[in-house]
Amino acid sequence: MDWKETVTQVSEKVFPGISHKINNNDNIENEVMSNLPLQMALYFNVVFVPVWFVIIIIFLNDTFNCYSELYKFLSITIVVLIIVAELLRLYLGYEGNLRDKIPELAGFWMLSLLLQFPLQSLLLFNPYFNLYVVEVIAQSVMLILLVAQLIFGYQALKFTALTQATYFKLMKLRNDSFSTKIEQKYKVL
Repeated sequence: MDWKETVTQVSEKVFPGISHKINNNDNIENEVMSNLPLQMALYFNVVFVPVWFVIIIIFLNDTFNCYSELYKFLSITIVVLIIVAELLRLYLGYEGNLRDKIPELAGFWMLSLLLQFPLQSLLLFNPYFNLYVVEVIAQSVMLILLVAQLIFGYQALKFTALTQATYFKLMKLRNDSFSTKIEQKYKVL
């Protein structure tokens, strides 16, 4: 057994569904190749989100009265947007990565880059929010996971698009050669 098979078997046990085969009606099997580093980052993010949520809500409740009206509104808006975007983003990341779906993977990456990254950065780096040390650590972990997902998500999106483009080119060549054989058969008759 070579090292690739060993890594595949171990990663399949740790992260189930990371590699499976889809059968077409032509009895051709397409192996779905998900990105393991992205899947690991998504998994750790799913595990850490409840912890982050509890920490943010507890400390937000503690410091909420110290904020001005503008920062009360901003803090509530940012936390609600982060939670909604995080749930949608993680779902799209799992669907896109595990099933080789380019639209879901692209949606995950764009939500991460255009919405989640600025909101997480604002929550972490804004000095007027007066975050406690625990909040800074939790927010830093979320931001590190997000940066890792942006990097690995881009690589996964690029690889998936290239793989699917190659697959469709091969299927087109196969169909063209099949139709040419049929045309030649009927020309002979």
